[in-house]
Amino acid sequence: MTKDKRKKLSKGKIAAIISAAAVFAVFLSLLITNFFIPVKYLTAYMVIADDREDGVLTVTFADVGYGDAILIELPDGKVALIDGGDGSYGNTLSLLRLLNSRGVDCIDYLICSSVRAEHCGGLAEIIKYKHIGSIYAPRVNNTYITDAYRSFYEQANKTGSGMRVCQYGEGIFSDEYGYFLTFLSPGIAENPEGYYAALNKEPTAENILNASAVVWLSYGGVDFAFTSSAGRNALGNIAEDYEIVTASGDKYAAIGNFSVRLEECDIVQVAGHGSQDCTSSEWYDILSPDVAVISVGDNFAGCPSAQALSDVCNHVSQPLSTQSEGDITIRVTADGYSVL
Repeated sequence: MTKDKRKKLSKGKIAAIISAAAVFAVFLSLLITNFFIPVKYLTAYMVIADDREDGVLTVTFADVGYGDAILIELPDGKVALIDGGDGSYGNTLSLLRLLNSRGVDCIDYLICSSVRAEHCGGLAEIIKYKHIGSIYAPRVNNTYITDAYRSFYEQANKTGSGMRVCQYGEGIFSDEYGYFLTFLSPGIAENPEGYYAALNKEPTAENILNASAVVWLSYGGVDFAFTSSAGRNALGNIAEDYEIVTASGDKYAAIGNFSVRLEECDIVQVAGHGSQDCTSSEWYDILSPDVAVISVGDNFAGCPSAQALSDVCNHVSQPLSTQSEGDITIRVTADGYSVL
């Protein structure tokens, strides 16, 4: 009988081999997963996406703390995103979870409304993990104006999409579905006396506010005004220019077969998270909105301010706040709108 010289593995060695194999399997799965899904945002992808409804407009003011991020699901199935929050991990995770829960893989229109961090800070990460169509951004000569804007700008350039300027006259519309989105402010980028000229000459806090984009969206007889961190001068000037243009019989902010009627505004975003530097009684008087939404979280800036709340509450009894309500979604159908 031949002696079997093979040695049996000890229990310790077997356990070590199993542990090593398990670690390798986990590492390999994470490597493969990270190729498709960022591991640090893995929980944002563990959601069941809702089906989109054709012919329905959905606007969601995302709860991203002291920051702005507005998801617009257009009635033709296209998607627009205004801003991406401040770029903090928790807020970016929340925004990605919202996008994934709505089945958003492609953002057809990405709008960076301001160089301020609470608007553009999270956009670089969003661009990394979503397909991007057209990009709209401020006209800024010094892309290092803020660290957050520089990060966005560098990542946006990698998409090859090119960047259009947020300026009066630019916009998106669909005759087939009857919607349009356009910029009310800043004015024409080439205007030597405009807000972009002032910003590029001297990037003060006031000039940064006034160069923030104000966006109008209209569908099915329901109108939205998204105000970013537009300063009181910018908002007041929109109201003044509107009255001058319409008094002469001309159309204001016309695009395609559509034009803006400020007095028909239904839902307004309160500018600057309710900052006292971003409110104008003339603006709210001409809009006279039914619903006001404040995108705000814990902050040391005193937002929302008493002045902003006073201006808003002259027309809206109780503004909605993402700080207290979380994500705020407004759904528009042929029958009107509802706040969810």
